[in-house]
Amino acid sequence: MNRIKAYLDLIRYPLFAIPIVATLPGALIASEGHFTRRVAVALVIALCGYFAGMIKNDYFHHETDTHTNPERPLPSQRLTPRQAIVPASIIYGLCVIGGFWLNVKAGLLVMGLVAISHLYNAIFKAKGILGSLTLPLGIGLLSVFGALAVSGTVPRLVWYAFAATTLYDLGTHITTTFKDISRDKELGIVTTPIQIGTRPALLLSGVATVLAFAIAFLPYWLEPDIHKFYIVWVILGMIATVGTRISLYLQPNEKNGYLALKGSMIGSILFFPCLIGALVPMTVSAAVIVPLLFVTLFLLRTTRQEV
Repeated sequence: MNRIKAYLDLIRYPLFAIPIVATLPGALIASEGHFTRRVAVALVIALCGYFAGMIKNDYFHHETDTHTNPERPLPSQRLTPRQAIVPASIIYGLCVIGGFWLNVKAGLLVMGLVAISHLYNAIFKAKGILGSLTLPLGIGLLSVFGALAVSGTVPRLVWYAFAATTLYDLGTHITTTFKDISRDKELGIVTTPIQIGTRPALLLSGVATVLAFAIAFLPYWLEPDIHKFYIVWVILGMIATVGTRISLYLQPNEKNGYLALKGSMIGSILFFPCLIGALVPMTVSAAVIVPLLFVTLFLLRTTRQEV
């Protein structure tokens, strides 16, 4: 049981909703709103790949975690590095096999996503703006993967989801690095605010976030045959995001950075899957989004796990 608990800590399971909501738009848009077996397989692959990335993150940074997060499974020696890297690599391999089982395009994209995850964890995470660009690209491409997994093609509406998700996650990645900024400076870890400065980083984050919401609004005017009520999820995402980032822009410190992180998590669950509401009724999209949001909040409160 202790080893199982260690693995659960390693994958940061309270964040399970992020790969799901990032993949759902592509999968459900490509399936025209129907929850098919291919949609389910795409979600499982995305979720497993995301968890494998979390494991690899701790593997590559377990020496730094000895100083910053000594309670994590690897620095606390509840698991050895080998016990982390082997299952993560196996999971990645199974994800690639699953992608090719769906179709060649999906398999190739899974290989690309694995490469992005590896580059981020092994190299780019501590390289400032490169890290802030790499991880959001992988999250955004999950919607494209969802579409390819279901139909082998990428409908136009999915490209809106890809662009909006990537830009939103870029803004999120930058703001959330503020929660550990003092610790990162002491350890020589280069994040975007440390590399380019606090105010330029906040400006870049703000521009990316505004563009993300602007792109999400575009189908409302440019796509005639969609449900317009999807815009409610965009607005709720804006409220959650802006409401929790104002304090960070007024006082850029670690406390406000963590508040921005919490707001961005809520905003992501509301915003990433917003375009599924363009094809399905509001009640259906709510039946998907609301439970994911409440389960995530419950897990974060009860586990008190650092994210």
